[in-house]
Amino acid sequence: MNWMSKSSRIALLLLAAIGAAAAPDPDPPPATNAPGDDLCFRNGDSLYGRLLEIQPGALIRWQHADAEAPIEFKPENVAQIDFAPRPTAAGRAADSCKLWLANGDKLAGNLVSCDTDALVLDTWCAGRLRIARRALQTLAFNPRAPIIFDGPTGLDGWTEGAPVKGMEVDSGRWLYRNGAFYANKSASIARDVKLPDRADLQFDLAWRGQLNLAVALYTDSLQPILLLDKENGPDFGAFYSLRFSQSAFISLTPIRKKEPLRALGDYLIIQALAQKDRLHVALRMNKADRRVALFLDGALVKDWRDPAGFAGDGTGVRFVNNLASSVKISNLRVSKWNGVLEDAGADAADPSHDVVSLESGGKTSGAVASIANGRISLLTTGGATALPLEQASAIEFARYQGQAPAAPAVNTRATFLQGGAVTFELLRWRPDGVAAASPDFGRVTFDPAAFSRLQFLSPAPGPAAVPQ
Repeated sequence: MNWMSKSSRIALLLLAAIGAAAAPDPDPPPATNAPGDDLCFRNGDSLYGRLLEIQPGALIRWQHADAEAPIEFKPENVAQIDFAPRPTAAGRAADSCKLWLANGDKLAGNLVSCDTDALVLDTWCAGRLRIARRALQTLAFNPRAPIIFDGPTGLDGWTEGAPVKGMEVDSGRWLYRNGAFYANKSASIARDVKLPDRADLQFDLAWRGQLNLAVALYTDSLQPILLLDKENGPDFGAFYSLRFSQSAFISLTPIRKKEPLRALGDYLIIQALAQKDRLHVALRMNKADRRVALFLDGALVKDWRDPAGFAGDGTGVRFVNNLASSVKISNLRVSKWNGVLEDAGADAADPSHDVVSLESGGKTSGAVASIANGRISLLTTGGATALPLEQASAIEFARYQGQAPAAPAVNTRATFLQGGAVTFELLRWRPDGVAAASPDFGRVTFDPAAFSRLQFLSPAPGPAAVPQ
């Protein structure tokens, strides 16, 4: 911990960066020979090619480029199939909600209706699914408000950081090119992106050398701040500093002018970052809950709660590149967050009742009798009430209290191309449709283009040896 404390002090010294110079593009050249589908065997071997057919219990038919005729494999020898990247289905409308089931499945689609027996979800890849009410866990509505910020599209509207007195570094500046910001010296750039009280902030990050980047969240100052002398510098409102230090360390620090520096817990040590050169960073932030949740490449890595209250007096964001590493920031997007984390429902607010989270930030509990015609009919201790559906951001359903159904006959876990997964009994796979049966929504046919991976669940005790 003494070494970590020293690292913390060094990282804090680097937070006030400034400057000007173009960085080389960290992106590698595009691959010229993209692989096809990847057949992964339980012994660790793999084979590229194209999936033609699956007959569970009988065969997996596979086409390899070096084989004249299709090859047939025994299904029990195969752990999973990773499908080659494919474009999103053209012309399909954006999903309005996500649905988590009690078994961990996650589906996306458009809510049709809900009653005491089942919820009906309209999906582009399988049509309408009638899902048993006992299987429901959390229904989260995608933000209805438009994207607040989508860029960058240039330097206009951004404020480049001025040199900070007392900061002895070779400073540069950020350069804009082809939808991205670049820096290869210490540099700061900021903008008031109008972060809402519940915000979803995402961006792509790429770098060369050691990553040393500070991101100021909910800042009202568009200029960098020398933290170790902040009391003697210009006034600023409270904000959070998210720091990526020496590639493998991440920390979140509430910054207030007249208070000592205090990180929220210890550094996150993610050694895998030292072998990476790019990340998709997503931050879900909620002032009312004093929460900042960090996702890296789609996985939740930390959910911070600030015991001293949310430290965010502004609505801006500031990127500070430290030292002389080369950094690229692109695909920056700000939107309103519905308040539900991607691991939704792990801690139910009230497992004995349905709980409706409101766009206003409040909650109301009771029993959801129905959802239809744009309204939620809710039975509460004060009697029946109706809420406009547009006022709800999420619904956490009461935990099923009846006798649990028999263990389902599932043999496959399918991961959706756009995120989420579903388990089912695979009946047949063909290029024109995936026939499946689920204990929660019955027999259904999926569009094969919906999936990025099929994992075959081992009947033997313990997890299968699945390559990742």
